[in-house]
Amino acid sequence: MSWIFYVFLPMIVYLAVSEGIAVLAGGILDSAACTALSAALTLPVGVWMLRQDEARHRHGQPFHAKVREEKKIQKRILGAFLCIVGGGVLNIFWSGFLNMLRISSFFSNETQEELLASQFTALLIGPCLLVPVTEEIIYRGLTYSRMRTRMDTRLSIFLSALLFALCHGNPIQMIYAFPMAVVLALLYERSGSLVYLILFHMGANLTTVLLVGGLPRALWI
Repeated sequence: MSWIFYVFLPMIVYLAVSEGIAVLAGGILDSAACTALSAALTLPVGVWMLRQDEARHRHGQPFHAKVREEKKIQKRILGAFLCIVGGGVLNIFWSGFLNMLRISSFFSNETQEELLASQFTALLIGPCLLVPVTEEIIYRGLTYSRMRTRMDTRLSIFLSALLFALCHGNPIQMIYAFPMAVVLALLYERSGSLVYLILFHMGANLTTVLLVGGLPRALWI
């Protein structure tokens, strides 16, 4: 039971802060501003937990240490660029596919629409900047990594993606978030770097904010 609490603790902290901000500041700030504030307040705690986990050196080294190698600066820049673009492209593709299936005809997306109606600056600071950093630390850097020390890789990917989807609360966002979380976990296994995951996440969310005209409205990770 203590191990289960250890795995769930980062998410519990994040959700508790989010709910607290919604109760205390929901009548003052818009949805995106509340999201940004929640991410900003949780971020220091997430970073501290991540450092604690890395300091423990379970099984000699963190599970992803084997894939951490020094790379040339050109490859790192290319990798970062591909992650940002890849997140945006996958966001457009998957959102378009779900729109084609008319998912919104079966489920309400009121929460999403409320968030998108927030001020543009708040959207950029919150969902496009702070949220990707905080959520990748909480869900991949901590939750997935902790599962990975005790479970099979495939099971860890599935369960962490499922938890990530469920924590979004909205059925449409759950359907969207699950496969995106699987991709992020696979990217973490491949790269061993949270930086690439954060950039991928930023690319996906930024695409949602910038989409205009006839392009399908994308969803949030």
